[in-house]
Amino acid sequence: MSKRLVQAIPKIMGTVAVAMALFQVLTAGFGTLASMEQRCIHVGFALVLIYLHAASKREKPDAAWCLDILCALAAAAIAVYVYLNWYDMAVRIMFPKAADLLAGAVLIVLVLDATRRRVGWALPIITLIFLAYALFGHVLPGQLGHRMYGWKQVVASLTMNTEGIFGTVTGVSATYIFLFVLFGTLLEYSGAARFFVDLSTGALGHRRGGTAVAAAVASGVFGMISGSPAANVMTTGSVTIPLMKRTGYEDDFAGAVEASASTGGQIMPPIMGAAAFIIAETLGIPYIQVALAAFIPAVLYYGAIIFMILLHSKRMNIQGLPKEQCPRVWPVLKNGFYLAFPLLLLVFLMAVMGWSPLKSGFWAIIASIAVSFLRRETWLTPRRLFEAFRKGAMDALTVAIICTISGIVIGALSLTSLGLKFSSILVSLASGNMVALLVLAAVAGVILGMGMATTSVYIVLAVLVAPALTKMGVNPLAAHLFVFYYGCLSCITPPVASASFAAAALTDSKPFALGFQAWKLSLSGYIIPFMFIFNQELLFQGSPLGIVKALATALIGIYALSCSIEGYMKKPLSWVLRALLFAAALLLIDSGLWTDLAGLAVVAGVWLLDRRGPAASPEKT
Repeated sequence: MSKRLVQAIPKIMGTVAVAMALFQVLTAGFGTLASMEQRCIHVGFALVLIYLHAASKREKPDAAWCLDILCALAAAAIAVYVYLNWYDMAVRIMFPKAADLLAGAVLIVLVLDATRRRVGWALPIITLIFLAYALFGHVLPGQLGHRMYGWKQVVASLTMNTEGIFGTVTGVSATYIFLFVLFGTLLEYSGAARFFVDLSTGALGHRRGGTAVAAAVASGVFGMISGSPAANVMTTGSVTIPLMKRTGYEDDFAGAVEASASTGGQIMPPIMGAAAFIIAETLGIPYIQVALAAFIPAVLYYGAIIFMILLHSKRMNIQGLPKEQCPRVWPVLKNGFYLAFPLLLLVFLMAVMGWSPLKSGFWAIIASIAVSFLRRETWLTPRRLFEAFRKGAMDALTVAIICTISGIVIGALSLTSLGLKFSSILVSLASGNMVALLVLAAVAGVILGMGMATTSVYIVLAVLVAPALTKMGVNPLAAHLFVFYYGCLSCITPPVASASFAAAALTDSKPFALGFQAWKLSLSGYIIPFMFIFNQELLFQGSPLGIVKALATALIGIYALSCSIEGYMKKPLSWVLRALLFAAALLLIDSGLWTDLAGLAVVAGVWLLDRRGPAASPEKT
């Protein structure tokens, strides 16, 4: 009997996962529930699935297995309790009942433990620090101190209203984010990921550097849907990395291209992974405004990667695939064009029709299921649809639990007003110097990102750091995109670089060597946030002529920086010319007329000097 029960857990987990997916799709299409109802059901599903997944990995009903099942049942019971009592709980938050406190305290413990199981120790430890600050921060001197709060007040404030665990961030996960993760899974099951790879390879694979450029394009397109750089590396990298290696790219370089491009998917409009929805919700602006502002920075990021690929390919004399070995573009389009329709429909509904991401995502999911039946080989049969819904729900668990535990952090910050105090401290440390403050914010983003997922990094930085930038006069959208950008870059920043480590597993490379190569390949990307802070025309804020000028000078600056990093233009560059190009790139960061002219003059001078004399023989791979 006990053995059959253990064997039944995976089936139970699959059924619960599909139930969660159906709940999210139906509420998206026919109207979400009241905030607390929608969020407590979402959190309950996520916790139950995390514990069932842990139980499904165990071979016998030992003490650990029993604990997993007990935790899953406790999570379900608490979700039901909150669903049935949420209105009364909000009314009596100042005088909670014993049952409220018991449910709240157990919920906090379950969220901490489930996060540890899903994403490791870093985020739970940081959350515990904030909880400790809420409970004991009153003993600290000066600005860091706050009034005394008992454990009952802390538990009530975090679990009995929409300020903590069931806050705005969890609400975004319970609506937009889950829907788009599921959409990405359906595209994967329908063959759209392979379609984008084949289309990019067919169009570019036969050109110099074409396989790597095709990999960057395909990974960017699919990465904006998946929202997880490491997952995207494993999905598209299994196809793109072997293609790059066939044309002569080193293992490290091929893996670095995939890691960098997959990371950039998080900043690629119109979907931008998960955090873009949270940015829009935090600032109270339309989501499409965030996507539009992120467009030029995304173009610059991928432009930098492509420049680096082309320069490296020329320096190493790496040719493309023989044309006969590349997929033919017309047959690929003819046989699979319909697979792109759901993505195009999503863009049309949000950008042209002005529909909400929730409504647009619902109809994109319906379209992805419908178009799969246009060809027999892509049918989403009931069994495959069940599996896609199951996988979509399981894939969404990481973001769901991150958003949930982030609610504890935000609730503690709100209760103690630490966010406002921390912003003042940062401004004081920077002594009113904008560049110093930006550097502090960038370093904070990269360091936090080494142990946490991008979404959680952004949430913390949005509360602690972004307000400091706005205090110094930075546009709020630019400030939030700045911290978001560096949270994304942490995925390829050594020593802890999750996307690079995933790519290393596919190439059998040393993780640190590949991580350094990915960091080098994306080094221009570390400059781009400074560019749009000082030149907000890069965020589509300004006149059309000013935006075109800003884009043109930024692209030249990125090209100059790429040549400086790679040490190659038409031929190998001396250290002097590389230094001049680096200086020119820095000059082009500023939007001033004279700095732009000086930067352009330096780039033109180096280009003319580089063209003098015969080109150097390409290096051999």
